[in-house]
Amino acid sequence: MPSAYLIYTGIIVPLSVLLPLGAGITRYPSLSKALRIIYFYLWLDGLVNLVAIALADFHINNLPVLHIFTILEWWCMAYFYRQVLHRVRAKRMLIYLMIIFPLLCIINFTWFQSLLHFNTYTRPLEALLVMACSLAYFAQTNDASTAWVQSALNWVNTGILLYFSGAIFIFSFSNFTITHMSRKVVSMNVLIWDIHASLLLAMYLLFTIGFLKCRQP
Repeated sequence: MPSAYLIYTGIIVPLSVLLPLGAGITRYPSLSKALRIIYFYLWLDGLVNLVAIALADFHINNLPVLHIFTILEWWCMAYFYRQVLHRVRAKRMLIYLMIIFPLLCIINFTWFQSLLHFNTYTRPLEALLVMACSLAYFAQTNDASTAWVQSALNWVNTGILLYFSGAIFIFSFSNFTITHMSRKVVSMNVLIWDIHASLLLAMYLLFTIGFLKCRQP
């Protein structure tokens, strides 16, 4: 019988992506272009989780999937923030980063960290870039005429910032926790990935609220 840890991280949290997907499909006609990008990202995330779980069940290393997902995830996030950020300079910078970051990922798994190891260089870098975009969005949202809680983008952006700011340390030290700490202090490794799963669940829930805030004009 699977442990509570495996049930939570391997079943409950991956399946929780159905919450924002369900909310998104009911509000899809009301979703802006930016929110539809996030909706597509959730489908991508769910598919990648499904593939990763299937590979793990067959005892196949699923880390190559994560390397590819890192690139695709960044493209989704960068495209999303190009829609919601107002400054032309920020939009132009994101175009450059949509090209530069994937190149860095390819260089990383070609010469530094193979596809069979966690990408502890590019994953945290992606998190930093997304966090910068998220903070830039909050810096421009000072419209007092609209209640903060009524903005779908505010909920979605909060979910993104919460997840990536919390997970950046896990991304940075994941190779160490897996190859070293898991042999000596198993409970610590379990706790770290429980936290990651909880951050992911929180992001899904905030996305769900954000989608539900959308109404037909």
